[in-house]
Amino acid sequence: MLNQRQIEILLEFCNHSNEFLTASFFADKLGVSLRTVQGDMKIIRKELENETCAQLISKASKGSCIQVEDYDEFSAFVNSLYQQYATGSLNYPVSRVNKILLLLLNRHRAVPITEIEDKFYVSRSTILNDLKKVEEAIEKYHLELLRGSNKVMIDGFEIHKRRCLAEQDLYLAHVKNEQGMVYIDERQIAKIKNILTEIFVEHKYHIMDTDFNNAILFLNIMICRMGEGFYIQPNELDITEDLGNAYEISKDIFEKISRRFFIKITDEEIKYFALYLQGQGNNSDSDTITPEMDQFISEALESIKLNYGVDFTDNINLRITLALHCMSLSIRLKYDMQMKNDMLEYIRGTFPLGYDVAAYFAFLLNKEYGKQVSEDEVALLAVHFYSSLLERNSRTGKQKILVISSLKNSMTILLKQTLLRWFSEYVSAIDFVEPMEVTEEMLDEYGVFLTTEKEEFFEQGLAMYVDIFPNQHDYMNIKLMIDGFKNIEDVVSIFHPELFCSVKSANKSEVLETLCSHAAQYYGLENLHSQVLQREEIGSTFFSKDIAVPHPMYAVSSDTFVGVYVSKKPILWDEEKNEVNLIMLMHIGKNNPQAFQLWDYFSKIFADKSLVEKLIEEPNYENFIRLMKEALEIGINNSDI
Repeated sequence: MLNQRQIEILLEFCNHSNEFLTASFFADKLGVSLRTVQGDMKIIRKELENETCAQLISKASKGSCIQVEDYDEFSAFVNSLYQQYATGSLNYPVSRVNKILLLLLNRHRAVPITEIEDKFYVSRSTILNDLKKVEEAIEKYHLELLRGSNKVMIDGFEIHKRRCLAEQDLYLAHVKNEQGMVYIDERQIAKIKNILTEIFVEHKYHIMDTDFNNAILFLNIMICRMGEGFYIQPNELDITEDLGNAYEISKDIFEKISRRFFIKITDEEIKYFALYLQGQGNNSDSDTITPEMDQFISEALESIKLNYGVDFTDNINLRITLALHCMSLSIRLKYDMQMKNDMLEYIRGTFPLGYDVAAYFAFLLNKEYGKQVSEDEVALLAVHFYSSLLERNSRTGKQKILVISSLKNSMTILLKQTLLRWFSEYVSAIDFVEPMEVTEEMLDEYGVFLTTEKEEFFEQGLAMYVDIFPNQHDYMNIKLMIDGFKNIEDVVSIFHPELFCSVKSANKSEVLETLCSHAAQYYGLENLHSQVLQREEIGSTFFSKDIAVPHPMYAVSSDTFVGVYVSKKPILWDEEKNEVNLIMLMHIGKNNPQAFQLWDYFSKIFADKSLVEKLIEEPNYENFIRLMKEALEIGINNSDI
């Protein structure tokens, strides 16, 4: 295991790949002797002997350098080094408690307290105080801290220890133990990802990105534990469910893992991961509502009607959604695999009634299954109820929205309730349909088409892309699609101070790079700059006196916006020697025909020949917006004459 200085030396090599560095260079940089550096180099060279991605080569009088063999593995290796280098100090009590917990979970036998004292450089009294905190932390995982004869150990089922590792975020620790195990190794993560991708594709197993990433981390913990000889025992699992296809998927995954990581795999481990997959509710085999679940949902909705005065009993969509959700939730409850939910605080604060109804529903689940439902899981249930509450009062609008999505209901319900909250006064229906179920009749029935995937319907121009967790940008894009530009305020709303830049002088390449960079960062875009350059190649984007309007050849997102760049000194813009001071990068959102109205408003801006002159005198965002409004008002009034 490398120490901090050795990691720093190796990182320096990585940052200067294919470049020779001498021992004296490191001695001067790190303030140590040449002998110390030479000793470090021997250890680093030995560490790299176990790697296949790179090797350290040396040449007389030139020094040493990193020679990369596999760039993907090397990238993961460098990330792993950075993570180790960034590991926090042992002096922080919370960090030390977690590391003691990690140490005890990684031992098969009791650990002498003296060893813990020596390892963490603290007194006996401090260690005893930390052990009390460890005991408090593990209690909720059905684990017990055993002490005796100056030794201490954690006792309990392996499945509970793994749950502790996951929920306490100990799997994020980048600290190796004595045997060299580390729970986060970028190279191992990359290998797991490849195996899962191959098997999921082979079995046509549909899984969301978030679920996929969580599955990688879950499997990573399993591999690390088995690699250290920690296995789930037969008496830990009492499986009553038919694991069906999930078992076959898990079996195929572990067959590859066994060969790739050289570890023994037991049937209990295969079943455990199969349970995890079954609990995600992604497999089509799970989309079967049992009579028992249907009855529970019916009785629960009757109970909610009695206690809250809200009648969901005839809402067939809610009943089906809840039933499917609870089919997988029941497995997560039974086997202590409840999900985390980063949206908890947002959902609880934004949809208080929905959350309260969900909490009551969770209480009924607790009575049914004898397991406490976590707040994170309650929040997932809350969006179903809140969406139904909104839907009850959303049938007064005019437009009908169709969202084309292959995502399961539980993943699109938050999107639906957000759309209802935003546009209930504009729409009469918001419906979801899978891509394969879109018919020609639907094209006539609906006025607005959205999609959660940048696939066929997005690429062919039918539907506008919307994020599954929509933000203000999505709101503006959809509102524009539904309602168009109604007034001057709507037009100026596409300009943002974050996309405004003012300088004394610049050249065209600097302007385009800056505008695209700001927009890409603000909207999370890709390929904008290349598309803008592609458009510039086919003809000038100079449009009016002192004004250029560059724009991409093809839209790269559903966002409609304008980035603004003002230069006091004129910029040579094209081969025709046209000079500009105001550059407005325009992006018309993909598949949003209403957004093209923007060009009409720009023509009114172009008509004001004194606009740029006034802007240069006071080149700030506030003055720009004021001048835009004046130009638009004059242009609109003149067009009405």
